[in-house]
Amino acid sequence: MRLICCLLCCFCVAMLHAADERLTFAEGLFRRGLSEQAATEYEAFLKAPGSASDDLQNEVRFNLAECYERLGRDKEARALYKKVSELAKGERAAAAKLRLAISLLENNEAAQALPILDTLSVNRDSKDIREAAQYRLAVCYEAVNRPRDAEALYKYIASQKGKYAAHARLTQATLIAKTASRHEEAEKLYREILAAETNPDRKKEVALAAFSGAYRSARYPEAASFAKEVGEKLLAKHTLLLPASWAALRANRPDEARIWLSADKVVNAAATPGRLVLEGAVFTALGDEIGAITAYERLLSEFPNDPQAPSAAEAMLTLRARAGDPAAFLKAYARVATILPEKAYSVLMWYRLDAALQTANVVHTRAAATWLMEHAPAEQAAEASYRLGALEHKEKNYAAAGEIWLRTAETWPTMPCAGRSAFAAACAFRQAEMKDRAEQALALALASGDAMVVPDALLLRARDALSEQDVAGATAALDEYLTRFPQGKAVAEAAYLRGLIFFNAQDFQAAANHLAKALAVNGDENRTPLGHARRIDAAMRRAQALHSLGQNDEAAALLQPLLGMKDAETLAPTYLRWLADFRLERAEWAEAEAAARVLAAKPSATAADKVLAQTLIGKAAQGRGQAATALAAYEAALNISAEKTAYDAEAAVGLGELRLAEGDCEKAKAAFTRAISAADMDTAEGRLNRAKAYGGLAAACKALGQNAEALRANMSLIIFFDDKERVTPAFREAIALLTAEGRTREAERLRQELKERYNVTE
Repeated sequence: MRLICCLLCCFCVAMLHAADERLTFAEGLFRRGLSEQAATEYEAFLKAPGSASDDLQNEVRFNLAECYERLGRDKEARALYKKVSELAKGERAAAAKLRLAISLLENNEAAQALPILDTLSVNRDSKDIREAAQYRLAVCYEAVNRPRDAEALYKYIASQKGKYAAHARLTQATLIAKTASRHEEAEKLYREILAAETNPDRKKEVALAAFSGAYRSARYPEAASFAKEVGEKLLAKHTLLLPASWAALRANRPDEARIWLSADKVVNAAATPGRLVLEGAVFTALGDEIGAITAYERLLSEFPNDPQAPSAAEAMLTLRARAGDPAAFLKAYARVATILPEKAYSVLMWYRLDAALQTANVVHTRAAATWLMEHAPAEQAAEASYRLGALEHKEKNYAAAGEIWLRTAETWPTMPCAGRSAFAAACAFRQAEMKDRAEQALALALASGDAMVVPDALLLRARDALSEQDVAGATAALDEYLTRFPQGKAVAEAAYLRGLIFFNAQDFQAAANHLAKALAVNGDENRTPLGHARRIDAAMRRAQALHSLGQNDEAAALLQPLLGMKDAETLAPTYLRWLADFRLERAEWAEAEAAARVLAAKPSATAADKVLAQTLIGKAAQGRGQAATALAAYEAALNISAEKTAYDAEAAVGLGELRLAEGDCEKAKAAFTRAISAADMDTAEGRLNRAKAYGGLAAACKALGQNAEALRANMSLIIFFDDKERVTPAFREAIALLTAEGRTREAERLRQELKERYNVTE
């Protein structure tokens, strides 16, 4: 019996020794993180028979529950924590309740955890458990949507400066940051925490929380600032490099955004749709359009079905539109058109239309314009229609362009481009020679009231009226223009055309005034001056008008710039003839000769013009006393054409006068005889030259002793002309010749006629 008792005692001691060894082994495994092996040993310990105390068993159960937690066996862990909380006493029971509540909280069962934590938060047995319970209770308040209670508790924990004070203050800041109206308050609190924190690693964690809060609340400048404090390493650890880049970009810090983007590329070699979108946005902000386009094109190529592909396509097309390569834009548009978001069309269709017009792509232009006309707001639809008309006009489809523009003006009469469209339609219809449609469109343009269109429409109406010899219609349109738009862009042309009408009506004063106004517009950036040719024409006509008004000095001053300039060579023969005559009239011999020589050399001059030019050269040279030059010019004039010209008589008279002066009376007689034959008695100039010729012929014949022919010439002058200055000498010469021949009765009759006609006695 004693032996049996001894054996049993030894067996019990051995069992206890084995249990202690197993527990020691299990705890060694537990401390080293070998949770699965430790759990096996703990389970075996609890199943083995022995005299382990209740407290020791609860300790083992507590550690086993923690192993279960580590292994993800949360339900088993919570069951053990619950059992320990019920069996244990004091601090161990409180600790088990705390771990049970934490497990419930972490498994989204905050409502069940809350009453446990609420009880533990006032635990007086353990400060550590009480502080831990208070912090978790605040977290629990957040989870059950009691943010005010959570914030108040965090604030209290922070004020106690215990173990969880720093965590509580940081969590309080993060909670505040979730409220849109309190972002600044949260940021201030984060800044205070950072300023008070001395541990560098801890400071970075605070900055990380601050970054996350600011980024979630879309406070990108603040988020970008916190990201710099967090640093690349910690951002990479939490996969926040791309959010940091987005924050910097949205804070208008593209250089910082590129730094974070580059760092993410180092950490993650493989491209993702999100990073390519970000890359495109960063390059766009940096002004690197090629880089941005490349990023978007890569996304579209490598991830064509990604949800971000449509927005990437839109961004890529927008960049291509700005790049100024319309052909490349249209090619890219055709490639991605099927995936574009509907909302993008309203903008991209304008880019498409612009690119199509620049490249004269009819298909794209019509498609884009048609879409805009059907879907865009009225103003944009009207503008698209106007541009479609521009395409047809560029293609020289003038009738089609006119119809499109007219329909634009009629369909959208209140839109800004209505008047412009009507006027363009009028011009297109004129090119298509559709007079009635042009007039209809022009009337619509005039009725539009568009101050940018009505002036041009009035000028067009005036030009049309002038082309149809409708002087009254042109006058009305031009007068309206000059009255309503005295500072109009085309006031010079309007004044010029009105001046021409006055000139043709021989209202020289009004003509001179309007032509002066036309010439005055030169160099004014708001008004268009006359073209060079028209300025010369206006100057010549105004000079002629001033000459007709007797203002010769003013006319001469106006013409002075033409002398010695190549402009004289551009003048029409009509102007050159007038200019030379005007200079001769003013005894400006050199200037007259210069104009005449330009006329003589002008390729477009007719034979008559050349005869006149040589005649004028002769007259100018004669005026300067250059007889030889004058003789050569007159003879050249008479040898230019075998056909009779209006200027032959004048040249022959000049030649005769010079021959008579040098005493070559036979040649003088021949020249005067030719002048009499060539003179046109239906013109005042012709009659004057013939009178001069008869006078010269009489003088030449008298010098040659050919009295009968001299008498005949003088009598022709007396009979055919009534110029006192020229006829009176003829009377006297005839009387003298008759008297010399003894024909006194005839001489007396001529004396009587001279007295009666001119009240002159011999």
